[in-house]
This record gives sequence, C-alpha cells and structure tokens, in this order.
Amino acid sequence: MDIYKLSLKNLRRNKLRNLFAILRITLGVLILLLLISSGLGLNTFLKQANSFNLESNGNNSHSIVTTITDQVNSLLGTSHSNSVVVNRIRELINNIVYIIDGLASLVFLVGILDIINTMGFNLNERKREIGILKTLGFSKRQLLLSLSLEAGILGFLGSIGGVLIGSIGLILVADIIGIPISILIPSWLIIGVITITTILCMILGLLPAWFAVERNVEEALANE
Repeated sequence: MDIYKLSLKNLRRNKLRNLFAILRITLGVLILLLLISSGLGLNTFLKQANSFNLESNGNNSHSIVTTITDQVNSLLGTSHSNSVVVNRIRELINNIVYIIDGLASLVFLVGILDIINTMGFNLNERKREIGILKTLGFSKRQLLLSLSLEAGILGFLGSIGGVLIGSIGLILVADIIGIPISILIPSWLIIGVITITTILCMILGLLPAWFAVERNVEEALANE
C-alpha cells in the first residue's frame, strides 16, 4: 500500500503548479456553487410569486406593480395587464439565470479539465521514477490508482476551497436579505459539488496517468 502514500507525497512536488491548479478548480467550483445556489433561491422566490395574490396583499404591493405596469405600457405603447408584466419579468429573470448558469458551468469545466494539463506536466517530469517503480514490481493498476488518487486530491482541495469561500459569501448574503441559508445552499449541494468535482478529477487524471504507465521501462529510465 506504500504506492498510494506517494499520492500525498507527490503533492509536495511542483507546489506552485499544483497550487495554481487548485486555485483554478476553486474558482470554477465557487462560480458554479454561487450560480446553482442563486438558481435555488430564485426557484423558491418564483414559487412564492406564483401564489402571490395582488388583491389580498395590500394596496402597497398592488400600487408598486401597477406603477411598473404603467411605466412599461408608457414606454412601449402597449396595454399589458399587471399579470402579464409580472410574468414577463419572471421569464426575463429565468433567462438571465440560465445564461449565466451556462457560463458558470463552462468556467467550472475549464478548471476541471486543467487537471489533465497539470498531471501531464507533473508525470512528464517523473518518467524515471515511474520506470523505477515498475521495475520494483508495482503493477500498472497500482500506479494508475495512485496517480488517479493524486488528481482526485487536487480536485478535492479545490472543491473544498470553492465551497468554503462560496458558503461564507452566501451566509453573509442570506443574513443581509433575511433568507434562510438552507434555501441558498442546502447540505446536499455542498456534498454533491465536492463529490462530483473529486470524481471528475480522478477520472480525467487517468488519461495522462495511462500514457505515463504505458511508457516502456527502458524509455522511462533512459537519460533525458
């Protein structure tokens, strides 16, 4: 089992490169978490809005919506009713969230895919070490699991960082606007983001690991 301890030991190498990889993953996880949380909060708000009754919630709310409706009709030269304007605003908010959510997912994927590049550089500098481990009798399966675990640790650390920063920000927002934090960031979301990020990094780390392990021992031990 000593082969798997190398996963932790190897993280101390190329500290700067690994740190940048973790930071990129952290950024991707942070943006994704914030957008997913915002979407959850928006869905709750829209559900409440669907049951919102203008006639039974006082003149103040009715007056605000009527004023907005009058302004829209005045600018566009239309004759929309209050309900139509509210529905249009709801659709606009949904569309904006979908677009930003897509961009956030893209940033997240870019951060995760960077693990391939990072592991590729790391393993290219350790060709000789991998060759020596193979001559000592370690199987390809053991080496692949060890290197995949190394990529997974990078993803795990990055996801933890993103979740911590995002959670602190969301707690502050929830406290300011008076929304229960469980609405913005439920526990299943935190566990899900960390788990998915870690597993994705482990899977993606297998690609450069496979090329490194399949390299001939003679080639790996040859002088560079």
